[in-house]
Order: sequence, then structure tokens, then C-alpha cells
Amino acid sequence: MAPLLIVVGLLGAALTLGALSPSPGHANIDVAPHPAPAAGSASASTELESWLIARGLMRHGMTGHQAGSAVPTPPPGTEIDEARQSVSSSGQELMRIKSWNEITGDDTVHIEVTSLPGKRYSVGFWAFPLHRQGCAMFGWTLYDSGRALKSTFWRNDPGLHLAGADALPQDLYPDAIPAMAFLRALDAPRNGGAGTLHQQLSPYSYVGQEVSATGTEHIRVPAGDFSALKVTAQADVGTLMPNWPRFVLHVIKPFVPRNTLYFESTPPYRMLRQQGTAFVGGPEVTTELIRYYTAGAKPIAAR
Repeated sequence: MAPLLIVVGLLGAALTLGALSPSPGHANIDVAPHPAPAAGSASASTELESWLIARGLMRHGMTGHQAGSAVPTPPPGTEIDEARQSVSSSGQELMRIKSWNEITGDDTVHIEVTSLPGKRYSVGFWAFPLHRQGCAMFGWTLYDSGRALKSTFWRNDPGLHLAGADALPQDLYPDAIPAMAFLRALDAPRNGGAGTLHQQLSPYSYVGQEVSATGTEHIRVPAGDFSALKVTAQADVGTLMPNWPRFVLHVIKPFVPRNTLYFESTPPYRMLRQQGTAFVGGPEVTTELIRYYTAGAKPIAAR
């Protein structure tokens, strides 16, 4: 039974990677066909990269010393969502996340500023193509009193493929993703919607997460009362261990943990609550929307 427990632990790691940044945010669902530059194309990449540099999210804005005043702020008129993450069993607060979306060209750039205990904070961004699945670029940096401690950058590019490794899906996401990525994976944001989210785990592997909308519920969060679409995500064991016998994968699947998320059931589909384990071996956490407001205006709700 020990090998099974090890496998389940690995699959749990794959599933919870998406919870490293369990954030709010609007999904900006757009399923209408629209010509757009192909993933990794030079024109799309250069235009997006130029915008990210000008916005302070790449290069000088994400490395070295950065003063607190240089933390990105949303443009006037942008909706800001604020959430808090707490240990589910005790209610101890772990972090607060402020997030918003900005549109540039054919991409929605989701930006998060996370406040951590002490003087630590992180700044992260995900560039999501408006009219296709996957992530174009991702960057994240952890700071302490404005001094960068750790940084990572990821680009969806054919160069990610290494010799001897299986081909990576085109609609790929990095190992850390915000909650809105799960709603984007659905074929439609409604009860019965379904889809797959492909998340890279290493240079040689990725995991597919089976995402489905399983009903509408009324829930209450600090930001208010909402009609919520319940979305669940579970790692597809077949993508992680493609050479294992099917009957073994069938036995393992019931033990693979699920991540549960609740989104507002109508536009702009705000993320209301997320429940699951943020880190392998860590406690179960709950992330809830505490307020939302337009930049420069008074918050709608907070408590």
C-alpha cells in the first residue's frame, strides 16, 4: 500500500501547485473565435514583453532592489479584488491578496500583490491570451522590505521542450496559477461546463487537471452573499503516469485530492472561495473574497 500512498502524495503535489496563488479575479471569459498570433510567435511575444517591461513587471521591476512605492498599482477605473487566506481549522490568517486584470493587445494580464507576515510581500503576473487556452508568460518575485529574495519567470515557448521528453501541450500553464485559470479551462462558465487544464511540473512532465462545474449554490463570504458556481479540479493520473496500467490508474483515482472553488455565477465571475491544501504537507486553507472596488473608489464590502 505504501507505493499507492506515495503516488497519491505526488498527485496531491500536482493538484495543489495551482493553489500557490489562490487568488480572486475575473475570468474575462471569451469563447468567440478571433484571429490571434500563435502561441510563442515573435510578434505576440515582443509586444507583450514590451508592455510588461513598461508596466514594471519584468526586468528592472522584478529583480534587484525595489522600494515599496514601486509596487504596481491598478489604473483608475480598474476593479480590484481583495481576498484573505486562512488556515481552515483555526482561522489563522496567512496572507492577503490584492488582484486585478489589465488588457493589452490579445492578452489579459492578471496581477497580484500579496501581503505576507512581517514586511514580506510578493508581486506576480500571468498573461492569459484572450481567445485561446493556456498562459503566455508568468513572473513572480518575493520581497522583504523592498529587497528581492526569490524570483521566477516562465514563458510558453517551444524552447521549453527538451530532447527525450514528451511533447508539451500548446495550451500550457506554469506550475503556479491563480484561481481564475480553472474557470478559464471550462468550455463555458455554467453548470455542466468541463475542460482540462495542462500544468507544467518539470522540464520533462506536465499534469492535466480535469475541471468541471458541478452546480450552483448560495454562499456567503465577507464580501457579501452570492449565487456561486461550484467548480472542482482533480489531477488526471494518466498524464502524470502515462505508462502505468489502466486498472492501476482506475484504483488510484478515487484517492487523488480535489480542489474546490466557487465563482460568482454571473459576469464578471469573481472568485469567491477556494478550499484545499496550498502546499504538500501543509494545512487545508480557505481563501475568500473580502471586498471588491474600483480603483479610486470606496470598497463595496469589507469585514
